[in-house]
Amino acid sequence: MSETVIEWAGKERLFRLTMGGVLDLEQAVGEGIGKIFVRLSSGQFSVRDVHETMRLGLIGGGLGVLDAKRLLDAHFETRPGGYMENATIAATILTDLMTGIEPAVADAGKGEPNETFAFSELSQICRVFHMSPQDLRDMRYADFVNLVRGFNASKPDKKAPHISEEEFIDILNRYEPEAIQ
Repeated sequence: MSETVIEWAGKERLFRLTMGGVLDLEQAVGEGIGKIFVRLSSGQFSVRDVHETMRLGLIGGGLGVLDAKRLLDAHFETRPGGYMENATIAATILTDLMTGIEPAVADAGKGEPNETFAFSELSQICRVFHMSPQDLRDMRYADFVNLVRGFNASKPDKKAPHISEEEFIDILNRYEPEAIQ
């Protein structure tokens, strides 16, 4: 199960996909979750991929079926960012599902973990660059550096930090240990 909170349609919304939601998504789209995920994360999505992922995420997040339909009818096509913004949300929902989230570190002095979750570095990288974890695993470090440079050149107000090759390998080792073998 994954939970993703994203601002959409005027407020923060909880999108949650459980095993049942994933099965419903596969049935609604007519493809397996892996194919849907790859299409969304690579930009090869269909409107149905995006709409159904968001609809089922909203229902899993606590909205009733009719409320989710009304919200999508009112906001799916009217967003300033259009389909691409919705596709980014759907890709984020599935990236969080596929790569997981990890518990946040404990508060200083309390010794207990926060109730919120921190997204893994791998999940954050995949979300920012609209790529699947498999794409990241297949990428050479030099290509990753060029990707970051291109991103930074195109978004002067939102810079991605440079990471060393050792840090890049460490991220893959911690969250995708099979990628280094």
